[in-house]
Amino acid sequence: MRGLSLIELMVALVLGLLLTAAVLQVYLATKRTFVTQDQLGQQQEGGRYALDHIARDLRMAGLFGCASRRLPGQPLPIRNHLADGAYPYDLTPGVRGYEAVGTAPGQQYDLPATDPPAVSTGTGWAPTLPARMLADTARLIAGSDVLVITGASPVAVPLVDPYTSGAQIFVRTPHDFGAGDILLVTDCLQAQIFQATAVSAGGHNITGAAGGPFAPGNGSPIAARGPIGPFRAGAEVSALRSHAYYVGVGSDGTPTLFRERLAHRAGAAAARVEREELISGVESMQLLYGVDPGGNFHAEDYVTADAVSDWQQVRAVRIALLVRSPGEFASEADSAVYVLEGTRINPVDDRRQRRVFSTTVSLRNRLR
Repeated sequence: MRGLSLIELMVALVLGLLLTAAVLQVYLATKRTFVTQDQLGQQQEGGRYALDHIARDLRMAGLFGCASRRLPGQPLPIRNHLADGAYPYDLTPGVRGYEAVGTAPGQQYDLPATDPPAVSTGTGWAPTLPARMLADTARLIAGSDVLVITGASPVAVPLVDPYTSGAQIFVRTPHDFGAGDILLVTDCLQAQIFQATAVSAGGHNITGAAGGPFAPGNGSPIAARGPIGPFRAGAEVSALRSHAYYVGVGSDGTPTLFRERLAHRAGAAAARVEREELISGVESMQLLYGVDPGGNFHAEDYVTADAVSDWQQVRAVRIALLVRSPGEFASEADSAVYVLEGTRINPVDDRRQRRVFSTTVSLRNRLR
């Protein structure tokens, strides 16, 4: 029996160190691969989810219930009873945009910081952002376009005979409308927008009286007659939808895609606006609008929001999002300039990975 010689021990130690180094190398490589795939997976999932969310809303833009079957170019007579017809209660455009100043196609916009601060004024957009949008959010980041989509909910409840009387409409039950909701009633030929001021115990009667304890309230009571006559068989009522998309400061301080929506069943205080953080890491959103000035029911040219003269002529919207990975994991700084619908966006040179997600969405209710 004898022990190991010094040389044998040293050889064993060297072999052990080499084996440990090899195992460590494999572990580190596997970890890098996992981190890379995880970061890119989150980025791709977020970008696709964001586009899908916006596209789904855009396809429903300008929905007026059965009145949507009217041909584009045939304006729907609408009587808006709300005391405030501005954002987010203006249903007429269906889609409306605000162009971030300095981000038109052919221009370059340098992002000022990894996590830019929110702005307090709307003068960085053309046209200027509505004051209520700034008051309701106070989190917008300059340099990204803003998109507002309006229309009626696809879930409609039929009216029942005698349809209307004074400041009331009579609806089939059950439904989930409540006092304070902003509603649209239409019979396929005309429409009225109003705020429900009372709903009967059984839900059969919905009142839209003038004034009341709600905001924005009705400037006038809902009428038994629409803009062109009394409502008739086939009339229906649905909730008004108003969604605004913008890039703002998220709860974690990072640039985030928000959706701001008019809340359903707002209650006794006001028809409130709620904010939803959809996807973090969205550094820029650029939009172009396909307009149809010739009335051919297809987009003839794509322009920025400040160049749209008539929002009823918009037939499609091009969307481009610049989405970054959640963390810094690349071996080198990202010095690339990204092109979003012709606009060059230059982010801060860090070690995050970035990707452009884009799509074109046709407005179904504006096509023949």
